[in-house]
Order: sequence, then C-alpha cells, then structure tokens
Amino acid sequence: MSDATPLMTQYQSIKDDYPDEVLFFRLGDFYEMFNEDAVEVSRLLNLTLTHRGDSPMCGIPYHASKIYISRLLRLGKRIAICEQIGEVAKGKGLTERKVVEVITPGTAVDEEYLEQTVHNYLVAISSVKIGKEQNMSFAAIDISTGDFLATSWNYTQNSISLPREIGRLQPKEILISNEL
Repeated sequence: MSDATPLMTQYQSIKDDYPDEVLFFRLGDFYEMFNEDAVEVSRLLNLTLTHRGDSPMCGIPYHASKIYISRLLRLGKRIAICEQIGEVAKGKGLTERKVVEVITPGTAVDEEYLEQTVHNYLVAISSVKIGKEQNMSFAAIDISTGDFLATSWNYTQNSISLPREIGRLQPKEILISNEL
C-alpha cells in the first residue's frame, strides 16, 4: 500500500491487528468497512458497495449501528469497533483511532444484540488427561445471564457426549483448544 492515503494506511494498520473481525471504522457519523470486509458485509446486509480509490467500501450510519451489528452477530461474525479517540482534525491531519470493543456472537451483552428468549452460550472445549484417562472438558457460559455449566467425560464417549451437549445448548460461539 505504498500509494495509500494516510487514512487507508491507518485503516490497514488497525485491520492487521484484527484480521478475523469485521472492522467498523469510524469516519464522522458513519462506520465504514473497506476491502474484503466491505464486499462481505455489503453482500450479507444488502448494502451498497462503493469505492474509495481502488478500495471497495460500504458504510452504515453510526446511530443505526446496533441493528447492523446484531444482524452480523446472528450470522456468526465478529465485530471490532474502531472509534475516533483524538480530536477531530479541522481539515488537517489524521484523527487518532483505535479499537475500543470486540463483539463476538458469544460475548454480546447489549440487549439489542440478544434474542430475548434464547440463551447466548459461549462454549469452551478442551482435552485434559486425568491420571491415565484422556477426558473431554466442556464449559458453557451465558454472560448476559451469568449461567455457567461445566462437565467432562471420558474421551471414548466423545462421539455421543459432544454432539449431545452442543445440540442441547445451541451455543452462539465455540472455542476449541489448539490440541483438538
């Protein structure tokens, strides 16, 4: 990006730190998305795809952002909210920005992001050796209600127990340890 504008250089620097999230990049009264994020979000939310220079771009009004974030969370997307934290430049220079929040389907707590009659479980799965036996550990939390559940079973029961627990809880997000 050697010919990129200072704004796009700033955007790319922040996006590099959040490659797996859709970056909501604050520009005045809008959150803008660029490049792959813009293409994907415009398709998922039926938004108009435009361009800034050679970069695909789409945006949403700041005041309506929770509606769009909610829709993306329901589609399993992770969102990084990047705000203007410095003084807004009066026609000169670049406003400082940083990510102030990352929202994932399992960590959403704002009422606007949640389905009122459905738990919002975040599940963690890991394998642990207890004595000579290999066990599967399974924990679930709904941080919007404080519900916490945990269990484990012998690894040989995994083909029955894991699908049963996932089916029973219907988690919004699953974290799996690297060894699995």
